[in-house]
Amino acid sequence: MHTFYIQNIDDTVTLPEVESKHAIKVLRLKTGTTIRLVNGKGLEAFAKIVFNHPKRCEVEIIKKTEENAPPYKIAVAIAPTKSNDRIEWFLEKAIEIGLTDFIPIICTNSERKKFNEARWEKVAISALKQSQRLWIPTIHSPIKIEDFIKEDTKGLKTIAYCGEFEKNEFSTTVNASKNQLILIGPEGDFTPEETQLAFENGFLPVSLGSNRLRTETAGIVACTLMKFA
Repeated sequence: MHTFYIQNIDDTVTLPEVESKHAIKVLRLKTGTTIRLVNGKGLEAFAKIVFNHPKRCEVEIIKKTEENAPPYKIAVAIAPTKSNDRIEWFLEKAIEIGLTDFIPIICTNSERKKFNEARWEKVAISALKQSQRLWIPTIHSPIKIEDFIKEDTKGLKTIAYCGEFEKNEFSTTVNASKNQLILIGPEGDFTPEETQLAFENGFLPVSLGSNRLRTETAGIVACTLMKFA
């Protein structure tokens, strides 16, 4: 069954123009076809198409169900890569795994400091529909790492860093019974000043293994461990 995203789901709904075009022009759905609707805030609905117009497809709700928000956060604060495609790939796959918060951080060694947040929102909606999730992750505004580190964040706070000092294995540090956050830096890594500031603000240094990982790969590994370990 095809899934469509719409923020407001009433008894009778007109799909947004983009979703209407996809339903009628691309998928060629007909009047009477049953589809699935999600609003990204825990609501799922099944509906029947009653007017198959490519700009304003109208549907009638058959059934609604609601799901509570995830009890704990799986948050990744990550320095976006120079390549837009790579950070979008991370965002898409992390959402499919279970990411709840995407926090783009700007570091001293960041290669990209301008961002297309509207594009990230589209990627998030697509991944939401693909993965059959009902809660869309929060896409935070980009923030300087110094400012983010100083925020009063609750739960387990960790930082993945390649420096030579004692670190805990992340796989033995994760704790699915509380909010979890990991900092992942750019491919030039965090500076010593950034890591020291993180340590001073309660972040635990962790290792994601002996292999050197690309930024987006480290994000996927971390997200998977926080979800399933």
